[in-house]
Amino acid sequence: MKSSSNMRIRDLKLSSCCRCFHWALANKLGIVLTLMIYLVLLLLFRTGFRPEEFNTPATGISNLCRNNSDDNNNNNNEEKKTLMSGDKHGGMVDALLSALETNGKPKIRFYKTATFPAFPMFVCENCKCNLICSRTLRLGYFAPIETTIFRHILGNGVCDRAAPNNLVVDVGANMGYFSAYAFVLGCRVASFEPNQNPRRYLEASAALHDPHHLSWKVYRAAIGKEEKKVHFTEEGSWGISHITKRKLMQVQDLEVQVVLLDTIVKEDVFLLKIDTEGYEASVIAGSHNVLRNYNVKNVIVEVKNYNEHVVRDFLFDLKQGGRFTHVYNYFEEYDKPGMDLSTFDLHQATMYDITDVVMNKRYEQELKHEDFWFCKEPFLNT
Repeated sequence: MKSSSNMRIRDLKLSSCCRCFHWALANKLGIVLTLMIYLVLLLLFRTGFRPEEFNTPATGISNLCRNNSDDNNNNNNEEKKTLMSGDKHGGMVDALLSALETNGKPKIRFYKTATFPAFPMFVCENCKCNLICSRTLRLGYFAPIETTIFRHILGNGVCDRAAPNNLVVDVGANMGYFSAYAFVLGCRVASFEPNQNPRRYLEASAALHDPHHLSWKVYRAAIGKEEKKVHFTEEGSWGISHITKRKLMQVQDLEVQVVLLDTIVKEDVFLLKIDTEGYEASVIAGSHNVLRNYNVKNVIVEVKNYNEHVVRDFLFDLKQGGRFTHVYNYFEEYDKPGMDLSTFDLHQATMYDITDVVMNKRYEQELKHEDFWFCKEPFLNT
């Protein structure tokens, strides 16, 4: 009965098409167009076309985040289902991750870190994330000393998104490891990443944690001393990608937008983290109003060529401009395995108080490491 009804409907539609076709011929109008429409409709009806076939969803996030046999992935299955269930993400994560299925089909992983507290994020294999992803997958964390500084500054309920003065600004956020950690510690987060490749993972992680963009905002721009377009290059790894003065010469070179932090941030900042592969002086130059007019409690910055006089002057200017009382220089133990970050303490880290060296411009005393922490409270007294 149903088959007979469907056949009558199909015959009726075909009959209508035929009448339109004969009318067009009689009036000598649209002959070619009508023929094409007629043939297309005939083909669709004969193949049993149904409109809903065009509405099937793209590859699901569960397929993109392929199951793996390691213990971490097995332990995360239930949390993965919880985070990815329902419509609260509005398909945002699926859409972001579907764009990643290019350039050699990277193996995308949904991973829960071994930090304290732990947090979920997206990482990849078979991609240019060898510095961050491989270490996070192998060790359960990335940059354990800086991770511990984050916990020291932001942990113990210090950050409360419902209260003021809880903003963390992550300049050079890359895939979002530190941004995600700051968010799970309770802070509001502003992430800046000009490189579209790691930024897709950053945006996917942000969509998981904060699907409505209420407390974690991702900016598709670099921070600098003036608003302009600059050239950005990938050289082997996303972790060492940087702004370059050369013209666009290579396939992986990009043109990115530079903005001033002063035009975006108009409030106190709990922590400003800067990792821009040699561009940090320009970042600070575009952040003068934030440092002078608001209370920036902490700055964590990676500084290249840190023993050159011009760079030492930059460290002095940053200390004075931000009104910081203490400056620490520490060694980041990237590849140290087996660290329990729930019990690891900064007193166990290789860290030097260089406040006097920076304040008095003691150029003769060489600094030892490229990572610096500017703060307004000495951690040794806590």
